[in-house]
Amino acid sequence: MSRHRSAQARFLKFHPATLLSLWGGFAILTQSLGLPWLGWIALAAVPLSLIYAGKHTLLLVRRARWLLLSIVLLFLFGTPGERLPGTIGAIGATYDGLTAATEQLLHLVLLLVTLAWLHLSVGSSGLVGGLHWLLSPLAAWGDYRERIVVRLLLVLENVENDLRVSWRHWLLPAAENGPDHMTLTVAPVRWPDWLILAGLIVFAGWLGWWR
Repeated sequence: MSRHRSAQARFLKFHPATLLSLWGGFAILTQSLGLPWLGWIALAAVPLSLIYAGKHTLLLVRRARWLLLSIVLLFLFGTPGERLPGTIGAIGATYDGLTAATEQLLHLVLLLVTLAWLHLSVGSSGLVGGLHWLLSPLAAWGDYRERIVVRLLLVLENVENDLRVSWRHWLLPAAENGPDHMTLTVAPVRWPDWLILAGLIVFAGWLGWWR
């Protein structure tokens, strides 16, 4: 418990929007990495996430298990190339498919484990508040920003409480499907946050230019 509190205190020195942006930058960066780098990063990130956010990590991975399986099968059997030994039939697994499936699997697993760590560090309210700040440009377009963050908050509550909600539940009217109102607390953005956000913008521009 004390370990979690100390880790959370360190993370909360930055605005949740900054941490969300860093997570997004990490997601973009991993898309440009190949198997060797993805494997080394996964070897470090997965055990750390299991140590500091074990419950959240296992829950997110379990919820995404069918997506993970679908990605592996899709790339393994749908990528053309040299067939693996023992493959029979017109549609079979290939070496290129195995490589692509492993890369995509590692991409998604890294996103899930780092998101679990972030969620545990800032909490549902932190994630929602950070997203609300990042979506500030949508404020001029009606209540789209509020709709997005409220939906996210409902999803995070179900994930955090491990609720198995039927799809019919999401079709109920708003009055029967949740509270009448929600309170959103948004922390102020300080100069270290602006510095990191500016660095991320410069990095994104540099990455886009060279790619």
